[in-house]
Amino acid sequence: NAPPSRFGERDGVRGRPESSTLAVYAWPGLTLEDGHVSLRLYRSAALAREASFDGVNKLIELVLQKDLAWLQKDLRALCRFDALYAPLGESDELQETAFANLLRHALPAATLPTLTQANFDIAVKETRARLAGLPSQLEARLNAILPLRQQIATKLGQAVATAPAPRPRTLNDLSQLGAPAKPAANKHPLALALYGLLPPRFLQQISFDRLKELPRYLKALLTRLERAALNPQKDAERAAQLAPYAQVVTGFAAKPSSVPEVRAMQEEFRWLVEEFKVSLFAQELGTAVPISAKRLDQKLEQLR
Repeated sequence: NAPPSRFGERDGVRGRPESSTLAVYAWPGLTLEDGHVSLRLYRSAALAREASFDGVNKLIELVLQKDLAWLQKDLRALCRFDALYAPLGESDELQETAFANLLRHALPAATLPTLTQANFDIAVKETRARLAGLPSQLEARLNAILPLRQQIATKLGQAVATAPAPRPRTLNDLSQLGAPAKPAANKHPLALALYGLLPPRFLQQISFDRLKELPRYLKALLTRLERAALNPQKDAERAAQLAPYAQVVTGFAAKPSSVPEVRAMQEEFRWLVEEFKVSLFAQELGTAVPISAKRLDQKLEQLR
């Protein structure tokens, strides 16, 4: 980062001759605290650079206030998806999470190499360039995602409606009287798969770049749903191959790592499992990367 500050005898180091002044070095960084950017000193250049990531991005936001205001205005067009998004949340929630998603995509993904005006100006220019056209691109991606989600939800409802009624339980314990019934919304096992892929506020969790892959994942889920109705035994066999990896993803979601690098690997593994689902249940759709159980096992070894 910028040249470190130097503190000598006059800064509090006493009891030494002038010729043997003790020098202490610190590196300046820009940290984000309670929404405000503050200048702080750190013990190393690496620590200062890491701490400056959020602070620098906040300063870029402040410089681009007018551009971001236009972005928010353009996102009002997402109201056309109100009906399709309704099972997940309110219209204003969609616009709020869409703005956060696009802002995260446009801002620098890495810290500046050094804290200089020139580097900052470049970062501002590049962020402004990435903002151009994002609302229409997001609208196109949502237009490919939300109708598919509705189609799957409708078929899941039909599958539940046509499934044989469960056998009544025999009352063999007085404690069963008045026991609350399990919610009916998630009777079909694939309802959880749909929820895991597109939970409420999904734009807050899924990156802009990843959104373009979601239609393929949803089509794979739809294909699985249709084929499972025709051949439930085959679906069960493939589901057994998937189960260990799906359980790992559930564990990661429940307790993500506090280490950024490990958390990124967990996220990568999650999407590799989605690719594995495509290869198992809808191979004709193709996968973005070569995928197999062996590759997933190797990724798990790296994580462990």
